[in-house]
Amino acid sequence: MEEMIISPCDGVLVTFRIQEDLSQKRCNTFFKIKQKDDTVLEIKKTYQGRISSVEVREGEEVVKGMVLAYVEEYALEI
Repeated sequence: MEEMIISPCDGVLVTFRIQEDLSQKRCNTFFKIKQKDDTVLEIKKTYQGRISSVEVREGEEVVKGMVLAYVEEYALEI
């Protein structure tokens, strides 16, 4: 099953720690987004899977609801 990682806020993508075609462990931080008030929001997922595509790059502006990446899920969400 393919899942989307969605941006929960507007901001600038300052870090991402995933690569396409690599398996990702549960509860890892996938992305960090710097919001307009300078707070940094970490995006974590509660499942593990293989990244099928990354749709953004570091330094790119993102908006709430934007797809950041697609993940082929291996395990049930907790």
